[in-house]
Amino acid sequence: MSVPEFLRNPGRPRGNESDCRARLLAAAMAAFSAGGYEGASLRAIALAAGCDVSMVAHYFGSKAELWLTIIDEAAKHMQASHESVADRLYDPAAPIEQRVRRGIEFLFDNIAANPGLASLVLREAGSEGERADCVETRLIRPNLAFYRPLWEEAMRAGIFGQADVVVAHAALIGAISMLVSSRHSISRLAGEEMDVGRLREAFCRGVIGRGAGQAEPPPTSP
Repeated sequence: MSVPEFLRNPGRPRGNESDCRARLLAAAMAAFSAGGYEGASLRAIALAAGCDVSMVAHYFGSKAELWLTIIDEAAKHMQASHESVADRLYDPAAPIEQRVRRGIEFLFDNIAANPGLASLVLREAGSEGERADCVETRLIRPNLAFYRPLWEEAMRAGIFGQADVVVAHAALIGAISMLVSSRHSISRLAGEEMDVGRLREAFCRGVIGRGAGQAEPPPTSP
């Protein structure tokens, strides 16, 4: 089997190397989420991406900068996602039950769309140091700030039980992440296929019951 030209010719990208950066980011996300920062090898990341390892230095400079780029791009994507749905979650004309369900569905869909990022965030959140501080500052705190008013309103309306909103938010994220990562096991236990849509529906009913009418699916990020 012939070796692709981009593996034989390290240096500046050209031709079919034009998407090397994106492939490196995807491979790095998988590596960091599976084995943590220390366990991720740049050579293994480059091999998984189908790029020469020199491309890491070309695009990112170092392993630390590669990791930081993932966080920076995730933060930008999260902000854009929040802006796309904010009017629908905080529309005072819509019933609170409907808006809470929309919020849970939106949170579920975003975690399901990028389980690797959820795993990376949860891994770093359980540690201490600069990376944990970065994840907390760039991702965890802004996400909590976005959802906090909605969850507090849900508690006042009796949709959620009275609890510390930080704990409630973290519990939602943890539960969703576990469901998404265990989907195949859940399907085997349930004796039927549980795709993301069915999991989301079951989760919403478990959290807020049937009292809130089903909201239309919120726009999910590509």
